Amino acid sequence: MMIRILVIFSFVLLPALVAHAQPEDRPSIDHEIQTFLSAHCVRCHGPKKQEGKVRLDRAGSADGELLRGVRGQLRDGLMPPEEEAQPSAALKRRFLEQLSVVIKSAGSDGKLTEDKLPNKGNLVPHELLFGKPAKFGNGASPARIWRLSPEAYRSMAGRASRSRDVAGNLVDPFTLINERGIRDYAALYSTDQPTTEILVRNAATIVEAQCAGEMKDGKWRGLSGSQHEFVTMMDPGRTISDEDVVAAVAKQFSLVLRLKPTAEQTSRYLKLFENCTKDGDRREALKTVLQAVLLQTAANYRSESGDGEADASGRRRLSPRELAEALSLALNDDWVREFFGAADKGKLETTEQVEAILRDVLEKGNSSPRLLGFFRQYFDYASAPKVFKDRSFGLEERANDFEKMRGRFPSEVPEYLGSRHMPDNLVVDTEALIEHILKEDSDVLRKLLTTDRTFVNVRWARDHKARTKTVTQSFKRNAWNDRGIEGPHYVYGFSEWPKNQPARIPREKPRLGILMQPAWLVAHSTNFENDPVRRGRWIRERLLGQAVPDLPIGVAAQIPDEPHHTLRDRMQVTRDQKCWKCHQWMDELGLPFEQFTHYGVYREAELVEDPEASRKESYKESPIKVFRSEKLDRTGEITNTGDPELDGPVKDAYELVHRLADSERVRQVFVRHVFRYFFGRNETVEDAATLQKADRDYVESDGSFRTLVVSLLTSDAFLYRRQE
Repeated sequence: MMIRILVIFSFVLLPALVAHAQPEDRPSIDHEIQTFLSAHCVRCHGPKKQEGKVRLDRAGSADGELLRGVRGQLRDGLMPPEEEAQPSAALKRRFLEQLSVVIKSAGSDGKLTEDKLPNKGNLVPHELLFGKPAKFGNGASPARIWRLSPEAYRSMAGRASRSRDVAGNLVDPFTLINERGIRDYAALYSTDQPTTEILVRNAATIVEAQCAGEMKDGKWRGLSGSQHEFVTMMDPGRTISDEDVVAAVAKQFSLVLRLKPTAEQTSRYLKLFENCTKDGDRREALKTVLQAVLLQTAANYRSESGDGEADASGRRRLSPRELAEALSLALNDDWVREFFGAADKGKLETTEQVEAILRDVLEKGNSSPRLLGFFRQYFDYASAPKVFKDRSFGLEERANDFEKMRGRFPSEVPEYLGSRHMPDNLVVDTEALIEHILKEDSDVLRKLLTTDRTFVNVRWARDHKARTKTVTQSFKRNAWNDRGIEGPHYVYGFSEWPKNQPARIPREKPRLGILMQPAWLVAHSTNFENDPVRRGRWIRERLLGQAVPDLPIGVAAQIPDEPHHTLRDRMQVTRDQKCWKCHQWMDELGLPFEQFTHYGVYREAELVEDPEASRKESYKESPIKVFRSEKLDRTGEITNTGDPELDGPVKDAYELVHRLADSERVRQVFVRHVFRYFFGRNETVEDAATLQKADRDYVESDGSFRTLVVSLLTSDAFLYRRQE
């Protein structure tokens, strides 16, 4: 096995040589940098005083790491302090640009700068992208080679092995960073040694499945999932010829790459086969050749360099083959037959042809896994099952005697006591709602934020013959629950499971859109209570398009453990000046959602412990907690958005959501996130024209998400690559 790995590695997995532009000569801008630092920084970070042990009066272009820290503090709005004189926006932008050039010339920026991370996308000021009409020029994305996503890799393995079981049991070699926002960015991933070892072993597993056979009744036969052509060659009574190797390589190319090997490639694989037969039998040598095809760069990466002629500005259009693959992996996790068929017929040559085939594919299958995948990452509701909570809820405190507890709690709370927490079901419900709104495909964002309908405890019953699916109940009455509560529909406020779905939310327990779906509320909570900070941060970043600084190192983000006070009261500690600098961006956006419990249940009051009553009810060996109701404070405020019509206090979460849904800025920020998802990178100022056109197309199509996607995937930024 080790010999095989070494042979394949030397043949296929040698590191690619990538041409990089040579660092430009460092400009002489030290004087301008020092002037800025002297005016805004040196008073607290100079010879007399060094706050945080940082001194900047002697900083120069060689101090790359120090300047990176300065850039981050200034960019994120942490410095200068509020009480100090603030630089103008233009001066600040100019200084940041200068710093970036100097840091790069100092060689401290590294291969993957922090600015390329998904959660840094909002650092591009919104006004530069949408503030004034942008002129269309020579837009293009950088040429790149993009590692497959984990889902796309599994699809490739499934094509090769003809078995979902084999693909599902492989070790995943490609993982994604655990960051906020869109996670699959082209610039963030490469293949290191551990990944290489997993790829090689996975290739061996796939090929063993492809070639698996057995002798039965005197005949050599294939097993489930094997490839007939390969099984035939593995027959113990047959000698593998060079012609067999050529045919096997061609078949593997077709399965894995949807290509025919060139004469040069075929010759190389024949040479590999000959080398392997010197130290082993011909069947094992052929397996090594088949593994080598699975380990080609093209099997594990997307190439987006542009094979056409360069125009005057240095752009190259993606070749039909590259474009078919890019469009397929934009909408799906596998090949889309229509795109490759169009490429073979010469129907991906013009932008009009690309738009026509895109619309046709989207019309036939708008529930593409990649479309739903965007909303999974954008709203981040699918992480609800990862938040550990008691399976029986209603009150956090455990108790076996529900009726005994009933007398110790306010009457409005115990009606759902003992309901079963089923986060996986909640996620399915939310995705059903998203798919329903996508199918209607009108005013998509507004409906996602404000719809008063929901799916409840659903399971899809599919009729494959009629190609339809209907809603059935997922969870029914369970004997273990002696109170007869049937399942998660109680979370939504229904007294019984609604047969006609999507169902209108009960008026007495209202909720609006995805942000009031139990799945989203649970995903943005802690194990035992709500998390207004996380909810507010989501709104600030995903809807308002602004950046919130990360938690400083060494700061313990905790609120007092005082169960006799409401969560809002305990969060008053964040109003301290050193905390409020960051919390002002989040808390007032998240606190209105105290209308719901951390299980996502609607409530009119918050339960807090009554210490005096608890002492009276408790025994020495049997402590009892008694609770009282506290009136909810549902107010909040939208601040610092740069949009006077958007800023201002809100009386509750419902007003907050409606104001956000009515905002032009929120819609434009949504477009920015869709761009990131399909382009695999953060937007830049050069993308302003593409973003503005996509936003116009969305508005003029009455909020069609399909039209928004088509606009982005037919833009020059998607169709062309810039040669650097």
